[in-house]
Amino acid sequence: MEFDPTYYNICSTRTVQSEKRGFFNEFCVDVREACGDKWLQNYFGKLKSNAARVLSIFSDREVCDPVLGVLEHVQPVFKQKDALFSAQRRAQADKLLLMSSGEGAGAEEGSRELLQQALLAANLAVMRAPDRDADPSIDDGLSLALAYRSRASILIRLGEGEAALSDLKLATNFGLDLKGSGDYYCKMAKAYATMGEPAKAEISLKIAEKLPGSDSGHIALCRQEIASVKPPKKEPSTEQVPKLTHGENPELSGASKVVKLVETKDKGRFVVASEGVKTGDVVLCEEPVAACLIPSFFGTNCHHCFKRLHTPVSCLHCSGVAFCSAQCMGEACSSYHRFECEFMDLLIGSGMSILCFIALRIFTQANSLEDGLATANLLFEHLCSHEEVRQADDYLQRSLMAGFLMRILQKSLYFGRRKTEGVNPTAVELQVATALLGLLQVLQYNAHQIYQTQVTEEHRFDGSNTVYVGAGLYGTGSYFNHECWPSVAGHFVGKKLVLTATKPHRPNEVVAVNYGPLFIKMNLKERQRTLRGRYSFSCNCMACQENWPLLQKLDKQVRFWCTSANCVYLLKFPKDLAKDVRCPRCRKNISLKESVAKLIKIEELYREAARAMQDQKTHEAIELFKEGIEMFFQVAALPHKDTLVAQQSLLKCLSDTGTTFKK
Repeated sequence: MEFDPTYYNICSTRTVQSEKRGFFNEFCVDVREACGDKWLQNYFGKLKSNAARVLSIFSDREVCDPVLGVLEHVQPVFKQKDALFSAQRRAQADKLLLMSSGEGAGAEEGSRELLQQALLAANLAVMRAPDRDADPSIDDGLSLALAYRSRASILIRLGEGEAALSDLKLATNFGLDLKGSGDYYCKMAKAYATMGEPAKAEISLKIAEKLPGSDSGHIALCRQEIASVKPPKKEPSTEQVPKLTHGENPELSGASKVVKLVETKDKGRFVVASEGVKTGDVVLCEEPVAACLIPSFFGTNCHHCFKRLHTPVSCLHCSGVAFCSAQCMGEACSSYHRFECEFMDLLIGSGMSILCFIALRIFTQANSLEDGLATANLLFEHLCSHEEVRQADDYLQRSLMAGFLMRILQKSLYFGRRKTEGVNPTAVELQVATALLGLLQVLQYNAHQIYQTQVTEEHRFDGSNTVYVGAGLYGTGSYFNHECWPSVAGHFVGKKLVLTATKPHRPNEVVAVNYGPLFIKMNLKERQRTLRGRYSFSCNCMACQENWPLLQKLDKQVRFWCTSANCVYLLKFPKDLAKDVRCPRCRKNISLKESVAKLIKIEELYREAARAMQDQKTHEAIELFKEGIEMFFQVAALPHKDTLVAQQSLLKCLSDTGTTFKK
């Protein structure tokens, strides 16, 4: 298919600027108008290195004035704390908690609704509360500690003891002297009781009894309440990190020993089966080099691990991001978030894509500037960037984004304190901007969308949805090539990318993922246009070579492998099973009775697996699908409608063992 430069430019632009409303779009337009076509095409477009491109936007007189003019005005923009707002929300939460206690018998549902409203108000109180002593005029500087204490009381009433204990601990960490209080240990006792740990609850009450001035009546009442507590039934998590089949490949981080990396002149580096792969083999389980949450999920998911939020823990400086635990908050704020914190709303307001966030994160999360440079340069060296197809406009846009991200690093003191507030970069800063420009190129072709599966209360599969919450760059995962019907299924456990074989592979057969266009949903012409526009290559997988029809147009015909030894010819379903068929390749008369019998067995396995899914027996369904699919590829070849549906269903089941959440 012919290359469509207009469509390519549209696709490429969106990998830098995802929102036209952002100010970065206007910045690019102004610079483009200032430099003119002559400079862009005859000078900038002929530069041969990223270093030269970055240097030119800061030093060439045709372009540097509008660049420096915008970048010198970069200032912190973020959601700040508000102690008064926090105190107001805490008072609202306390009032709702009190009202829920006054609900009469038979009003359990109303009481729980009030408690949920109280929890929402308490969450807001936590998120907006400043750090200890940041605003002594309100709550004596203890707004955050008081917010955690209030939320702990609500969580105890909701039967969420573990979360309540965490909040009580945080309340003491942020300044409340609770350990001399009998009420503190009574709260701990109630929390332990809801967790089904009566021994720990009793120990807490005995500590309360020994404290000076303890209220024996209150403790006795607490003991009575605990005696009637019925710990809520905890729903077991379906999330599990699978083990790599046959262990980790020592030469390919995060990959199984059943695969290997090869390289050819026309395809570059890609993954193939080593000694053969079976259906269900886990071929990859990899943490990202860097991953970022999409900004629209900042209020619903942990900024660090992407877990769905229930009782958020906030950054101590900003209110723009939330964490699922003090541990995630500590890890983020001691690493990347300390540089990104004050500029988060500016980054979002620029309209830049999630890929730009990842490029920045590779530096902000690094242990040192040198480590960040080393990682970025290694990625640019080893991953595809398609420099040969990029136009001057594309390079200019990415160079400007690299300059903007470098300026964020300057202003966040990533490079240390500067002698001047000027934009003009030092030699080291130019190196970082150059590396950022390289990352913006490789991320376009190598990043993965990270998803979670939303399930309903009624059923884990009926009505389930895929929700894309972030994106990440995976070092080994980037080496898997595309096919329009993939041979592995990808799902996520947190940020871990897991790839599982959905068919058997012969030694040296390509192990392929899918970059978006599936043959069952998109015709050949549209797939090739999408792949050329978004990824700069034409696909020659079997689905494309044979132009397989869409799933809805696919009949139930099946092609059987010739059963003669070493023959790889495909034979149509016989008109008369009693008669042998003659193979045009090996010239032998072949009986397909056994193959047809196996196909009948295969279809029964698929039906059993579907019934297991309906009964929400995920692991049973996985095993049945694996058995049926493995058997199918021994006797027949795709496209086969029932097997395609079975492979899709296997992906659904595997995703159910990954990160899921309920509506």
